[in-house]
Order: sequence, then structure tokens, then C-alpha cells
Amino acid sequence: MRAAAGFAAITSVVKAVAFVKEAVVAAAFGVGSSMDSYLMAFVVIGFPSAVLVNAAQTVFIREYVRIIAAHGELAAARFLRGAIIGLVLALTVLLVAWIALLPAILAVVGHGLAPAQRALVAANVSRLIPYYYLNGINLLGYGVLQSRKAFVRSALIPIATPLLIMTLVGSLGADLGVLIGSLTLGTGAETVLVLILMGREQLLSSAGSAQAPHGLRDFSWGTLTLVPGTLVSGLSPVIEQTIASGLGHGAISALGYAAKLPATLNSLLTTAVGVTILPYFSERLARGDEQSCRRFFVRYAGLLALAGMAIAAAAFLGSEPFVRFAFQRGQFSAHNTLLVTMLQQAYLWQLPGAMVGMVAVRYVAAQGRYRAMTIGTVAMVPITGFLQWSLSEVWGAAGLAFGMSAGAALTAIVFVRLALRRTPKSARSWETA
Repeated sequence: MRAAAGFAAITSVVKAVAFVKEAVVAAAFGVGSSMDSYLMAFVVIGFPSAVLVNAAQTVFIREYVRIIAAHGELAAARFLRGAIIGLVLALTVLLVAWIALLPAILAVVGHGLAPAQRALVAANVSRLIPYYYLNGINLLGYGVLQSRKAFVRSALIPIATPLLIMTLVGSLGADLGVLIGSLTLGTGAETVLVLILMGREQLLSSAGSAQAPHGLRDFSWGTLTLVPGTLVSGLSPVIEQTIASGLGHGAISALGYAAKLPATLNSLLTTAVGVTILPYFSERLARGDEQSCRRFFVRYAGLLALAGMAIAAAAFLGSEPFVRFAFQRGQFSAHNTLLVTMLQQAYLWQLPGAMVGMVAVRYVAAQGRYRAMTIGTVAMVPITGFLQWSLSEVWGAAGLAFGMSAGAALTAIVFVRLALRRTPKSARSWETA
């Protein structure tokens, strides 16, 4: 818990800086077609990376912890190098296929956009390719640091990106080239800092490295098992963008601004615990300490549900003053404030479900039940998308946002039931899972 508190404290500073960055970007760009094209390109280029790397990071943390305990540091270093090389190669294959399919993809997700705006989205996707690689490498690097319980340092490094974006956009103005360039520079700075930390601990040393039996094979198969789930999960923002693109001018950017506060609260309250809990659960379950982990999970999930409801209610009441203070300047008008406030209030009710669901997913991952994770995700993402679409037909953009909150609650229920289901393989040894 002390590690989680330290991670949360540092993350709160990073998120505060990131929110100031959002205010700077909002003042420069406002709500309109320019930001719509950037946000859609960001989602499109991030989708293939998220599908692969999110699955790989989850499996990597568990396997890396197991290899260190069973085979030592040298075997872990060899495993790390092989995982990085394999990840970069897989990202390249995905990128080539994704770029080839880009016109068809934009015809679907940008069905409500004019041809000129679709062309702008495609151009922005090409300019975001360096970010695509850097972000993928960073996520695996953060997995290394989290596995080794370097929580505070891994929490501080991401501050580089919002600082650079805020500085360059604030000084050079509303230019998409500046925004994308500063995002790439900031992500590259994160990569350098992660590699420096890994180098200091000699995690990439090759001297006398031993082979960890089945390490890369287990990593590869575990990742492939989770990929269908992360593939479907990655469709969630794409589904949302697709629905939003048919809701009228500025809907995508308004929803993007409205999601900032719920996402920030979710990160502060949940990510800190999620990052620290996966290595903890992995070690305890592997050593057969299932009962205490189960009791801890039940208590903590209940606490998160209550806390999430209370925080969502408080944030709901303060939404309008917050949006006005954070965004209403420059091209961001009073009318934009009213719209974003309504959408933000609908998004906020996702907090209890998202918090409980994240901890439940971590517990299932620590048990090595990757198939259960995939089945649960594949089932719930389409249900959430259907809720968003059906409610948007009635309430417009507000219905889309509230559909996300309802889907988060249902997903939490499903994964808590999966986490508490007793199976013969729920507690694994340090041997290959």
C-alpha cells in the first residue's frame, strides 16, 4: 500500500501537468474539425499498438517476475532483450497491414467526415508513426520498471510528454504539425529516460546470460491468447469515434474534452493500485497464498466501489465550474462549456465500474487465466458499444457518454465473478503456466 500511495502521489502531479496541457491545447485549437482530425488519427494509429502491447505488457510482467524468482537476473535479462526485439518486429508487421487498410478504415470510422477531412486524418496518421513505435517500446519498458517495483520513478517519467507539448504549443500556436511533433518529442524523451533507468540496473546486460526455459515461448503464447481480447477492447474508442462522427460538427472533440476529468480521476485512483498489485498478486498466488489474496481482493473491490460512487457524485456537482475554469478561454466558448459539462457528467459515472473492473482484471491476470480475460472482454466490449449506440439514438452525445458508464458497471460485475471463480489452476507455481 505504501508503494501504491507513492505511485499515486507522483501520478497526481503528472496528471495535473497533463491537464494543464489539455487546457493549453483547448485554448489554442478549441472544438472543431482540426482537433477532430487529430483525435481520430490518434485513435487510429494507437489501435494496432494497443492491441499488441497491452496484451504483451500484462503477460510480460507476470512472466518477468516468475523468471527472476526461478532462474535469476541473467535469464531475465535475456528474456527482456528477446521480448523487445519480438515486440518491435510485431509492431512493424501490424503497421504495414494497417497502413494498407487505412482508406477502408477511414471510410468506416470517419463515415460522417468530408473527403478533405478524411485526407487530413490520413496525413496525421502518417505523421504519428514515430510516436507509434516509441509508445510501444515505452509500455514494455514501464512493465520492466513495475516488475522490479520501481514504481515512483516509472510514475514520474511520463511528465516529459505534457511538458513538451505545453511548452511548444503554447509558444508556437495552433498548428497540428507542432502538436504532433511535440507529442513525438515527449514520447521519445520518455524512451530515453526508461532506457537510462534500465541501463543503470544493467537489465540489458548480455554477459553470461542464461536461457530461461520456455520464457519467450510462454510470453508469446500468453500474448497471443490475450490479443483477441485487446483487439476487441481496442475497438472501444474506435466504436465511440465512429458513433460520434455521425453526431454532428465538433462532437468528437467535445467528447474528448469531456472524457479528460474522468480519465484523470480513474488514473489517479486506480492505475496506482493496478500497477503495484499485479506483481504482488503474481508472487503471492504463485507461492500458493490464494486465500489471503482472495480476501484482500474482495475487501478492496468493495472499498473501490464505494469510493468511486462518492467521487463521481462530488465531481458531478462540480463539473460546470471545473469545465469553465479549465477550458473556457480562447476559441473555447461558453456554449462549448455547457456541452462539455453535460458530457463530462455522463462520463463520470463510469468511475466505480472502471475502478473495480481494473482490479478484478489484474487479479485474473495474476492467476494466469488469460483465456478467461479474453472471453470476458470479447463479450463486454460489444455490449458496451451497443449501449452507447442505442442511448446516443435517444440522447445524442450525452447518451454515448452515459452508455460508456453503464458498460463499465456491467464489465466490473462480469470480471469480479471471473476473479472469484475457483479453478484448479487459479494458483500457479513458478513453473511454466
